[in-house]
Amino acid sequence: MFKFKNIEGGVTAPLGFKASGVACGIKHKGGKDLALIYSEGPALTAGMFTTNKFKGAAVIVDLKYLKNGDNFRAVIVNSGNANASTGEQGIKDAEEMATLTAENLGVKKEEVLVSSTGIIGKKMPMDKVKKGIIEAVEKLNYNGGVLAASAIMTTDTKPKELSIDTGIKGRGNKTIKIGGIAKGVGMICPNVATMLVFLTTDASISKDALKESLHIAVNKSFNRLTVDGCMSPDDTVLIMANGLARNERIKPKSENFPAFTQALTFLCEELAKKMASDGEGATKLIEVKVKGAWNDKDAHRAAKAVANSALVKTAMYGADPNWGRIISAVGSVKVKFNPDKISLKLQGTSLIEKGKFVDYNEKELSVSLKKENAIIIEVDLHHGDKETTVWTCDLTEEYVKINAHYTT
Repeated sequence: MFKFKNIEGGVTAPLGFKASGVACGIKHKGGKDLALIYSEGPALTAGMFTTNKFKGAAVIVDLKYLKNGDNFRAVIVNSGNANASTGEQGIKDAEEMATLTAENLGVKKEEVLVSSTGIIGKKMPMDKVKKGIIEAVEKLNYNGGVLAASAIMTTDTKPKELSIDTGIKGRGNKTIKIGGIAKGVGMICPNVATMLVFLTTDASISKDALKESLHIAVNKSFNRLTVDGCMSPDDTVLIMANGLARNERIKPKSENFPAFTQALTFLCEELAKKMASDGEGATKLIEVKVKGAWNDKDAHRAAKAVANSALVKTAMYGADPNWGRIISAVGSVKVKFNPDKISLKLQGTSLIEKGKFVDYNEKELSVSLKKENAIIIEVDLHHGDKETTVWTCDLTEEYVKINAHYTT
C-alpha cells in the first residue's frame, strides 16, 4: 500500500491549474451553472465516455477532438442543459462553446473540451452561455476548484471534490498531486456511470500510462456505482496531466506507475462514494460486497443485481433486514454458484452461513440499519476467489418526487 494524503484544492490542487464557476442563467432556478478548468500549459488528456447510443453533443465533440489530439488547455462545462438529442444545432453549439472559450483564453479551439449536463432535448441558450464564458475566464483563479464543483451540480445537494498528494517525488521539493470534482446523483448506472468527473494532475506521464491508469481507476470506482440503474447520454470522465511536477516520466512499466494508479483509484473511489451517498433523495450509502465468485464478471453481476434492486434499496431505507430480497437479487442473474452454499452478512451480522439460516436478533439489526448512515451487504458465493464492491444508495419517496417533476 502506497502512502498519500488528502489536501485542499480539488482540481486546482495540482500545480498550474485554475478554475472558476459562475451563474449565467442556464438553470431557471438560478445558481452557478458554468464551470471552467484551465491548465497554464499543455496537458496530456484522456477520457472515458457513456456507452449510451444516444450521445450528447458535448460527448460527440470531445470524442472527435480527442481522436485528433492529446494535449488540451481547458474544459468548459455547463449544468442545467444536457445538450442531448438536439441534432446538428447541438453539435454546433458545443463546438461554439469550445471556440468562445478558446478565443477568450487565447488558445486553439481544438485545445478546449466541452461537457454538459441537465435536461435532455432542450437547445442551449447560447446568448447566456457566451456571457458566462467571458465571466468564467475573467474569474479563473488557483482557489476556484470548489466553485467549479458547485457549478456542475444539478440535483446534487453538495459539491463533490477531493485532492491528494501522492508522495511521488518530482523535481526539487515537488510531489505529484491529483485533484478531482464530480457531479451525479441520479440517472446513474455503469458504464461509465451517469456523471461528469474532471481530474487534474501535475504528473509527467506518458499517453499509454495515463490511459491505462484512468481505465483501471474508472473500472474500480465509477463503473461500480449505481443509483437507479439508468444511463445518461452525457457521461464523461476526463483527466488532464500537465507535467509541472517535473517528475521522471511515468510509463506503464515504470517504478511509479503502480503508486500513481493506486492514488488515482483511491481518489475516484472516494468521489464515487460521495456520489452514491448523495443519490437523489438518499439517506444512506449502501456498499455491496460480493466475494467467492467464479470470475470477475460473475462478481460484478451479482453485486450489481443487489445494488440495482428496488426491493433491496427500499428495504434498506425502511431499516428492514429483509434478506430474502438480497438473495433473490443474486439468484436473478446468470452467475455460477450453489444456492445451498451461499453466505450473507448485513452490517456484519451473519444471516446465512453456507446455505444455513442463522438465528439473529432482527430488532437489533433493524435498529443498526436505522442508526447508521452507511450499510454494508456482504455476499459470499463460495464458488471461486474473485470479489468486487459496488456502491449505491437507498430508494426513498424523495427520489420519486424529484424525478416526477425533474427541473434544474
